[in-house]
Order: sequence, then C-alpha cells, then structure tokens
Amino acid sequence: MKHKWNRDCKSFPGNYACDIMKAEGYIDCDKCKFYEPYSKKILIIKLGASGDVIRATTLLSGLREKYRSSIIVKWLVTEYNSELLKGNEFVDKILVYNQDSMLRLNNEEFDILINLDADEPSTAIANLVKAKKKYGFYMDKYGHPAAFNKEAEYFLDMQFSDVLKKKNKKSSQELFFDIACLPYKKQKYMLKVSDESKKYADEFKKRHKLGRNVVGLNMASGKRWPSKRPSTRIIVDLAKKLQKKGYNLLILGGPEEKDFYEFLKNKLHENGVKFTINNLNNSIKEFIGVVSICDKVISTDSFAMHLAIALNKETTALFYCTPSWEIENYGKVNKITSKLLEKYFYTDEYIEELVNSISADEMLKEF
Repeated sequence: MKHKWNRDCKSFPGNYACDIMKAEGYIDCDKCKFYEPYSKKILIIKLGASGDVIRATTLLSGLREKYRSSIIVKWLVTEYNSELLKGNEFVDKILVYNQDSMLRLNNEEFDILINLDADEPSTAIANLVKAKKKYGFYMDKYGHPAAFNKEAEYFLDMQFSDVLKKKNKKSSQELFFDIACLPYKKQKYMLKVSDESKKYADEFKKRHKLGRNVVGLNMASGKRWPSKRPSTRIIVDLAKKLQKKGYNLLILGGPEEKDFYEFLKNKLHENGVKFTINNLNNSIKEFIGVVSICDKVISTDSFAMHLAIALNKETTALFYCTPSWEIENYGKVNKITSKLLEKYFYTDEYIEELVNSISADEMLKEF
C-alpha cells in the first residue's frame, strides 16, 4: 500500500511522525483534517554579530504580514547566536552553520532567500542556495559582495564608503526591510526569554541580593572599536554618582574584554563603589537573564544595548564613533552622541579626547 505524505505541510517534520499524527492516530497524511500547506518557504541568512541577529528578528513579523502566517521560515545562524532564536514562534527551523546544514542547503529548495550578511561566508553560501527569488547579497567573481536586488545596493554602497554611510539616516532595521522589500512599520525585536534564562536571573538576583533600582552599566567596546566606550575616569565618576542616588550597580560585560573589566573593578573598589558584575564567561542564555534583572541600562553601542531594547528596558545609549541614527529607539532609548562623532566616524583607534567627550553629568541628565 502506498501511503500519502503531505511534504508541503507546515507540520510535516520529515524524519519522524508529527504531533498531529500521534494525537489523532493517523497512519499517514491521507485523511488529516489539519493539513496546512505553506504558502512560501523562506530562508534567512544572518550569522552574526549577535546584536544584528536580534535586530534582524524584526523582519519576522514583516514577513508574516506580507506573505501570511502560512509561511515556513528557516534561519541559518552560528551556533553561538542560535540561542537568540530558540523559542521564537516565527522561526520554524534553526539551521546552525555547520557541515550538515551546508549539505542540506545544497539540496533543499526555497521560494525566497534573504541574505542580510554582506560578507563571507554568507555571500558564498547565498550563491549555492536554490531559491526562486533572492534578496540581499552574494559573492561575485572577484570574491566581493554584490547585491541580488537594487534595493540592497544602497546598503552595499554604504559598506564600501564611510562618506555615504555618514549621509545615511535610516535605522538598521529600516535598511533590513529595504533589502527584503518589506514595508517598514518600526516592527519590534522578537526575543523569547527561555525558562533557563529566567531561572538563572532569579538565582543571580538572590545570590547577589539585588533589590530594586538596578542599573546595568555596559561599557563594552570590543577589540575592533576601542573608542566606543567612555574613559575609565568617566565610568568611575558615573558609577559614584549613580550610587549616591541610591541605585544598585550591575556591571555588564563579556569575555572579549576581561582585562579591561579587571582593571575597571579595581578602580571602582579604589573609589569605594559597591557593585555586582556578571560572570564574564556567561552563555547568551545567562547574559539575557542578567540583563533582564536591570530596571534601566546605560550602555555603549553594543550587544547588551540591543538586548536591553529587546527586553523593553529604558536604555541610555552612548555613541562615540558609530552612528546613533542606525538604532531605532522605540520610545525607550535615550541617545547621547559625542560631538566628535563626525571627526572620528568609525575610527578603529583609541582616541583620548573622544572617550572623554561625554561627561558623567551628561549621561545622568539624559538618564
């Protein structure tokens, strides 16, 4: 007897019986009353960075609005950043960037490909994907990024020219929507806080006896942009003034800047500042939990800032050498931009006058 399988059904997993078959006791898909063929099968490629992956989740509701809820969305992402997509009801399958996924993408077919990464390896992968319509970027014969569609050319031109990037006044989300040819309505980030994150947050808060008025201070810059954060002197000054106002300080940091945070911890201790700092080796799940504890956040242009926005925290964001206009504020983000931004636009050097160009008092006033 030949059995019927609805391979184009949203519920068809492909390698085991679906939940409907188990619940209804169906032998195959022939008499299934819940058959729901997908209207479009869509692949998103956005491997990293972490902040950009969160920003790109805004596309998910836009895709539903344009192509209806019956679409299937698969997302290719690094294993590290896959934690940001787990539990998201609008992502049907997370494809972790590895050999297995590459073998799959060499054979599977899609209706739509949206590649938001204008660099390797994403552009090379986009060349291999079989899709009826492609948006975003691919690798040309010179090994450089090129645009599939004219709407993506604007973004690519800015990648090639800081002058053009400086002239742009669109947010990154709006640029993503332009690339994907979707109407932009300031759709919000979509981040599912897992039970593991919530449990870690509760345990962290109890362990460190953190009560109310918790302010997260994230002063990260990363190795690539050393002037994205304020000087240590200003950070200490800010911390002292926040403590005086009765706030509980929670220092937020990651593994890239262990040396800096060790130095900062010593300076804060020397100045009598009481604070709690997260484990710098936190997983993304744990870091999400820690940021969720904060009532307010003061942050540089960083991953923590994007997490704070996604978690709907009132955020004061500091911009020294990166464009503040690329961040959508959603009515929750107070932006402070250095007066020296134009002079040091995207500088990859540590500039003393730049990191001292926003005072602690300016931050407090906006905060």
